[in-house]
Amino acid sequence: MPTLTVEYQTEAERLLLEQALAFFTQMRQVAAGAADGTVLAACEQVALADGRKLVRDALGTAVQQRADATDAQKKSRARGRKGGAAGGC
Repeated sequence: MPTLTVEYQTEAERLLLEQALAFFTQMRQVAAGAADGTVLAACEQVALADGRKLVRDALGTAVQQRADATDAQKKSRARGRKGGAAGGC
């Protein structure tokens, strides 16, 4: 069986990757278990419900990581200004 190695930078990214893998596993299971003629409808239901949640979680993670990075930059600049002012006196 093939394997996949994935690198991630944060625990939030790891969790999101695991959720994406679980989503595709669920989609395969739904497709395999659906009666003839109902596969598309069954998979669409999964995509609409769980796919929407996956996308919402991905967007939330991206926005939070950006906010965290912006906060860290602001704090770093503020420390730099304080340190620069004290060193110049």
